[in-house]
Amino acid sequence: MPTSKPAVIAVTPNPALDVTITVDELVDEATHRIDRAQRRLGGKGVNVAAVAAAQGYDALMFGPMAKTSLEAVNQWGNPLPGNALARFTPTPVPLRETWAIHRTHDDATVIINERGGQHPDGVWEAMADSLRETLANRPGSVVTISGSWPPGTGTDHLTLLVETAQQAGASGIIVDCAGDNLIEACAMGAIVKPNAAEITETTGCTDPLEGARQLVDEGARLVVCSMGPDGLVAVDGTTVITAKLPQPLKGNPTGAGDSLVAAMATALLDDLDTTDMLIRGVAWSAAAVLVPYAGAIDDSWPQLEQQVVIGPDNS
Repeated sequence: MPTSKPAVIAVTPNPALDVTITVDELVDEATHRIDRAQRRLGGKGVNVAAVAAAQGYDALMFGPMAKTSLEAVNQWGNPLPGNALARFTPTPVPLRETWAIHRTHDDATVIINERGGQHPDGVWEAMADSLRETLANRPGSVVTISGSWPPGTGTDHLTLLVETAQQAGASGIIVDCAGDNLIEACAMGAIVKPNAAEITETTGCTDPLEGARQLVDEGARLVVCSMGPDGLVAVDGTTVITAKLPQPLKGNPTGAGDSLVAAMATALLDDLDTTDMLIRGVAWSAAAVLVPYAGAIDDSWPQLEQQVVIGPDNS
């Protein structure tokens, strides 16, 4: 019997410890002293869960995580996102790290990402079992799968998680990825959220609308393409809907895509139609730009919802 209400179940296949370092400038062959670096658990699914939880929805974080890595994350003073429940799957592979080095003198940022380590196949099988058990207790939940995949994984790992979610009663599955995994997600009837660059990478189309239509032809239930300051376009088998703000906001766009996925997932939980999903998506992703770090949105999002301009619904 179900024991809890539906939730956003956010899977991060390749979580990371995000380290942010701020310096005035970088000088070759010099030693630099800084204030304490900022460290926080990162990964696209972690951000999705954090945003959904902050807006009052039940949210769970899934992904491979070594016990020692999780303990270290909590010791650094930036614990797991508040209100988001951790359901990580144990792995012997340490958490990868990413480094963002921000230079204040020219407002530029250099990002260095570890690829991550290869997890044993048993880790993915255990994650699927955990997903199945969670969905049995929370029928009608929405599953999101976001971000890069670690070395040694193929489309079969995505297939395992999507099939598990479908068979266990997820009300919706949203996949945010690119390349072969994006095509596989479409073939399995998922909702997908590529950005314009990922559509070009995957389909070869430089026109996001045409590329989105190709992904629908591959089997996607719905394609929501994010186009940065140009807003969103949603395509399914019969309609095209666009949504954007009259003027784009300036700020940090790092977490905008993850906030969009959170908006889409919670819209499915609330049984919103595609137009209202896009209105929430534009508002939440724009509100994320106003926050200096990923995994949160500004409190102004309700006002931003009132400003969203919806384009024609084309048959």
